[in-house]
Amino acid sequence: MKQSLLLLLVFLPCWTMAENDNELQKVEIAALRNAEWGSYRHAYKAFSFFATYTRTRPLIQAHMQLRPLPNARDIPMTGLQLQLVGEKTRLDIAVDALGRASLPLLKTAYDEDAVLRLNRPQGQFYFSGRYSIKEREDSIYDVVELRSACEQLLSAQRESGYRIRLIGKKCAGIKFVYALSDNKSDSKSDTKIAITFKDAAQLVRDLPVSEASPFEDDSMGKYRVAVYKFSDWPALGKIMATSKPLAIGTLYD
Repeated sequence: MKQSLLLLLVFLPCWTMAENDNELQKVEIAALRNAEWGSYRHAYKAFSFFATYTRTRPLIQAHMQLRPLPNARDIPMTGLQLQLVGEKTRLDIAVDALGRASLPLLKTAYDEDAVLRLNRPQGQFYFSGRYSIKEREDSIYDVVELRSACEQLLSAQRESGYRIRLIGKKCAGIKFVYALSDNKSDSKSDTKIAITFKDAAQLVRDLPVSEASPFEDDSMGKYRVAVYKFSDWPALGKIMATSKPLAIGTLYD
């Protein structure tokens, strides 16, 4: 599910890349040697842009996502730290195991045009946007709702910049994304992930799990992915997972 929108690239011309330091004081000093800052004001506008398309689509969400450049795809995603730094602003922004972050919309940081900084050297990661289906805490999904979520995500993509690219595309299925068993980007990775489908007659079957790209593009490397393709399964039923996925993506035909 590729969400690297042209408008977002315009909004986010550059981002902070710096040495890996834990203390804010050290981070600021490192910036003098290796500074590549990103304007929070530009990011604020981009994040607000995406929010326009999720506000009326309750089954999906939008994040800013750190993606590795082609020469850095073997670098673990673990330990990524994003900081918002301004004259009056000091804030750590959580980054998940897929590099996704929710940007806080802060008037003070906007007014002072604070900066965003990542604790990585230059030339390893870039920011883009990412739509995905909302994960459920109980990891139980009604397949009718998943079909609706896929339609919501596809329409959000079309309306926010990918209309031409998605001409003729239809929702074909859902991807449940987990870390590889040896993927150091997720220290809590469960090597015994199981995802099952229970139909209306209470018959339970496993969804196959394979190593694949988590979204429509290959910018994130390989993860464990369980694909639920609508045409291969009954129209009614539930999908149940032994643990919460890192993300839920879509599959188009």
